[in-house]
Amino acid sequence: MVRPNNTKELLEIKALQFFAENDYEHASLNDIARALGVTKGAIYHYFTGKDDLFKASVTRLLDVMEEWFGTSLPDDYPLKTLLEELFKIEETLENMSVSTSLGPAVTEYMNTMYLFLTVLKKFPELTERLDGIYVKFRKNLENLLAAAAARGDIRADTDFEAVAYEITAFYEGALLLGGFSQKKEYADLAPRVFEAMWKQIAVENPKE
Repeated sequence: MVRPNNTKELLEIKALQFFAENDYEHASLNDIARALGVTKGAIYHYFTGKDDLFKASVTRLLDVMEEWFGTSLPDDYPLKTLLEELFKIEETLENMSVSTSLGPAVTEYMNTMYLFLTVLKKFPELTERLDGIYVKFRKNLENLLAAAAARGDIRADTDFEAVAYEITAFYEGALLLGGFSQKKEYADLAPRVFEAMWKQIAVENPKE
């Protein structure tokens, strides 16, 4: 997992937590330094200014997302187990938060959306990086679906690309709705959505 191992990385993580909870445009470097418990000189030692610190901080979040969602799994990894765990959305976010020390930057989705919308407006070159993470995630799902079909665990006529897209779209959509309403209905509905999806693609008597 991505963990801080030097002062620069620790500043990035602390700054990410600050930016996730505060208005970036109206926050001064003095405000940021005070929140991080350092001097402006300490920030300038590692970064050229507020923009540079912000970009580095959100890039760290992208690194974490790529590690969690962009890493390929072996083809023999049980698909049903993976999807069951993936659809435990709140638990997944909490595990990511704890293991990476990123805190509210990942557990509160509206914070994440704000970070992305702000950083992509200021640094549009990161759009390709973010898109690449989702492409890898979907491609990994497609590969696992294909492998499961080859084993006889799911239907051979499953549209792997469409199902992978459906999973990704549900994940993002559920988090977005949860962020807007604060009800977090996905905690209850996501496992039920998984069960409904699994019934559509699973074979009745999978090969042993």
